[in-house]
Amino acid sequence: MTTLAEIKQQYLAKALSKPVAKYGVKMGNGRITSLSDVQGFHVEPCSVELIALVDKKYLKGDMVQEEIPIEPLNRPEGFQYGYDLYTFTTPDLKQDNLKVEVLERPLIGKAKVKFKSGQQFAVKSQLITDELYQSADGQFYTEAELPEQSDAFCTQRYSNEIKAERNARISDTDDYVKLPDITVARSAGAKRSALEEVDRVALEIYRQRLRDLTDQDGFPFVEWPIFPTALAYELQQKINARQNMRNGGF
Repeated sequence: MTTLAEIKQQYLAKALSKPVAKYGVKMGNGRITSLSDVQGFHVEPCSVELIALVDKKYLKGDMVQEEIPIEPLNRPEGFQYGYDLYTFTTPDLKQDNLKVEVLERPLIGKAKVKFKSGQQFAVKSQLITDELYQSADGQFYTEAELPEQSDAFCTQRYSNEIKAERNARISDTDDYVKLPDITVARSAGAKRSALEEVDRVALEIYRQRLRDLTDQDGFPFVEWPIFPTALAYELQQKINARQNMRNGGF
């Protein structure tokens, strides 16, 4: 039976197998996203309304037209990005662009710009000096911060995998229930034969044990129910085919 320690070791090894050290966007909650090989700008939506100061020399009329540094005047709860923020505008934004709230003359110094919730801005990437690894959650962390170090994260991930496989194993048996005349190969190269009544009883017991799997003590670290003898070869072939698909067909 697979243990939590084994699963943690497996998940952690996979996360540590491809270290990355590149430019990325540091988010206010400590996570790092938008990794790239070179420094650049990465488009992000503004999570909440935000008032910022912008350098006026980049303004045209009352609309922001180019990439310009901004200085947030307020950081509402939920605004999660760091200090290297830039406006990001395209012709597609048109009248929904970032409008200047206060435009004083002459066009020097700074002016206030209001970011609406959902509008886009650019975040300038920074050089990430720590060695980073990508977690199964899609985010990037140092080794010590990887969620794969957590019992809860690994247990939940493994639970989801077991539930998905449990559902697949139930589906593997559907045709044997629905098709009364179905035949089976009981071993490699064997001639196909009809299921007997004892085989169908064993099949129903097997299907019920799969349904009850999540109710077992210690789930998801539990044993799989044993195949019905008559279907063992074919059901194992179905499982092997899924495993090959997950491994890229090898």
